[in-house]
Amino acid sequence: MVSVVLTTYNRASLLCETIASILAQSFTDFELIIVDNMSEDATGDRVEGFHDPRIRYFRNPNDGIISVNRNFGIGKACGKYIAFCDDDDLWMKGKLEKQVRQMESSVNAGLCYTNGSSFCENVTIDERILKYRVNDNFFHALLRSNFVPTSSVLIRASVLPHTGLFNEDRNTVTVEDYEMWLRIAHKYQLVCVDEPLIQYRIHKEGNLGLRKRKFVLQIDLLRSIRSKCDLGFFNFYKVLLWQWLQYLYRSLRIVIAK
Repeated sequence: MVSVVLTTYNRASLLCETIASILAQSFTDFELIIVDNMSEDATGDRVEGFHDPRIRYFRNPNDGIISVNRNFGIGKACGKYIAFCDDDDLWMKGKLEKQVRQMESSVNAGLCYTNGSSFCENVTIDERILKYRVNDNFFHALLRSNFVPTSSVLIRASVLPHTGLFNEDRNTVTVEDYEMWLRIAHKYQLVCVDEPLIQYRIHKEGNLGLRKRKFVLQIDLLRSIRSKCDLGFFNFYKVLLWQWLQYLYRSLRIVIAK
C-alpha cells in the first residue's frame, strides 16, 4: 500500500532512530526504501542490523542533489502511496495509519501532510510547528509559506506522471520539496491530518545558514512562477513580505534554542 522513501548520507547513529520509528508504525503494509548517497560511515551495517524484510537498501551517488535519490527511490517504489522521511526525523506510531485513512476517503487528493513537533537534542522547541490550518486554495497558501514538512508527506503515486518528480536542477537544491508541493497543489487537492505525527529535528550547527539559503532560493522560485500564478504587483510583494517574516521568526527560535 505504501512505499516509504528515506534518503540518507553519513548519519548512521541518527538513522537508526528514524528507521525504528518507521518500523514501529501501527500500519504495517509498507516497504521502506533506503537510498544511501554512498555513505562512508557504518550506515550499511546499521541498516542490515534491523533484519526486516520490508527494508530495501540501495546505494546511489547523487552529487549533493537529494532530488536524485528521492527520484531514485520513487523509481523503485511499488506502493499506491509514496511517503518521504528525512534521515534525522521521527514518526509517531499512528502516522501512516491516519494518513492512509485520510487519503482513501479523499479520492481527489494528491497529497496528504501532517502537523508535527520540533526538537533540538532533548529539548522540545515547538509542540506544533504548523500554527494554522488551510481549508481551501492550498496553492495560494503555499505561495505565502511552505507549510508542508517533507517528512510528513504522503503522495498518491498516480499523480506523479501528471506533476513530474522532484526537480534535479542544482539551482533548486534545498527548496526542491517546496517546488514539488507547489506543482502538486496547482493540479490537485491537498489534505492535512492536523496532529503532530512527526518530530522534526533541529540541529544547532549550520541551521541558520541553511535557513537563509532556503529563504533566498524560495524568493527566486516565487519570482520564476509569478506569471504562472497570476499574481499582481501588490499580491506578489505581500507574499514576499510574509516569507521574510516567517524567515525571521524561525531563525529567532533557533537562536533562542542555543
